[in-house]
Amino acid sequence: MIKKEVLEKVCENIFEEKPHVLQTGFKDLDTILSGVENSSLITIGARPAMGKSNFATSIMLNLLEQNKKCLFFSLELSEGLLIKRLLCQIGEVDYHLLQMPNEISKREKNVEKIMKALDKLSKYDLTIYDEHFNVEDIKERIEQHKPEFVFIDYLQLLDVPAKKPRSESYEKVMRDLKKIAKDNNCIIFMTSQLSRAIESRCDKRPLLSDLRESGAIENISDVVMFIYRRDYYTNPDYDEEDYARVKGEAEIIVAKNKYGTTAIIRLLFRSSIMKFLEPPQPEFDAF
Repeated sequence: MIKKEVLEKVCENIFEEKPHVLQTGFKDLDTILSGVENSSLITIGARPAMGKSNFATSIMLNLLEQNKKCLFFSLELSEGLLIKRLLCQIGEVDYHLLQMPNEISKREKNVEKIMKALDKLSKYDLTIYDEHFNVEDIKERIEQHKPEFVFIDYLQLLDVPAKKPRSESYEKVMRDLKKIAKDNNCIIFMTSQLSRAIESRCDKRPLLSDLRESGAIENISDVVMFIYRRDYYTNPDYDEEDYARVKGEAEIIVAKNKYGTTAIIRLLFRSSIMKFLEPPQPEFDAF
């Protein structure tokens, strides 16, 4: 028989009004993920160039705006390149202009935007590491900084034991990351590559079975989200009308949600500034 005090505590928890632990800054996504708790492990999966790093940083900047403490492990990009991307997103400046200092300095408005973005970024409680890490390294840094949110970009670049089969290695990585999130009362976002099998299908929306390396990614993650952009698979040279119609559309597919329902969230992706944004009239379709 369940103890009465346990039932009372659960009942109190149900009716207690409290802010959501995770507020991504995307209204419909926040509704779907309203039950997410600290100690959660959230996986963001996508094919290369679909925008998984940009989606992770878009969420992170929204959290930093709420004065949250974040730790970012950039295993693919150097700290300098990541900061450039963050400046583009904050200041809404075309990324290509940052590669052309002579051009950007000709436009006073853009210089002003970058300087304001730099000032804003300097005030955020954000620490970035861009070395190659294993899970133990990540654990040490989390225990040192005690962040509320951790971002790892991306799973397949983590150092894992070479002697074990990759599936076993990544299962251990997932279990260790979940334990780290629990022990440190933080939420860990982790990006992950997806299998090439997607490219051979007519419908290229990702499925849980597309997660690379190990079924443990699906099993141990509390939430799994995928990114799908139709314009990525539409050739602008041959299908100009189709491309114009879908350009910038992005679907965030919540394929697993331990805390609630699954759904497809519609956002906009502005590739020039590498940022995901709310659409004019946000909506989601449960499935």
